[in-house]
Amino acid sequence: MTTVPEEELHQRFREVLRQVMHNTFQTYWKHVRKLGFSMSQVFALRYIHRCGPCNISDIAKALGITNAAASQMLQKLVTQGYVVREENPEDRRNKRLSLTPKGEETLREIIPSWETALDTLTANSTPEEIAQLTAAFELVLSKMPPSPTSSHHEHHKHPCH
Repeated sequence: MTTVPEEELHQRFREVLRQVMHNTFQTYWKHVRKLGFSMSQVFALRYIHRCGPCNISDIAKALGITNAAASQMLQKLVTQGYVVREENPEDRRNKRLSLTPKGEETLREIIPSWETALDTLTANSTPEEIAQLTAAFELVLSKMPPSPTSSHHEHHKHPCH
């Protein structure tokens, strides 16, 4: 049995994962762009939906962008009627962001397109293969540091804190 050099294994892993991500995201982002949203805007909508009312700095921190960039991106969502900016009753200087009914409805349309994109990973797979894929992705996740907005490691922690 021939062993594959370690660097070649790493390179192949990166290429396979890149291709999986590309194929999965391509369907999803095509739909999102058709609706007129950027990745950051969809992330912000999903963040507000998942975390409830929050402020600009919460979203800026989660996206890894400046408050000014987040404010500009969120202003477009406010202007388009997806997000409302309200006074925080605990601190009047601090504005809280919430989804409008239009924002909630839009997310209900966007989220299934993500589920459909994920279904492409298992569309032609047997239950045994799905179990193998799940185990492989769980292994990948166990090797990654948790992101500030994900809860893949610690389900007891809220993803917004």
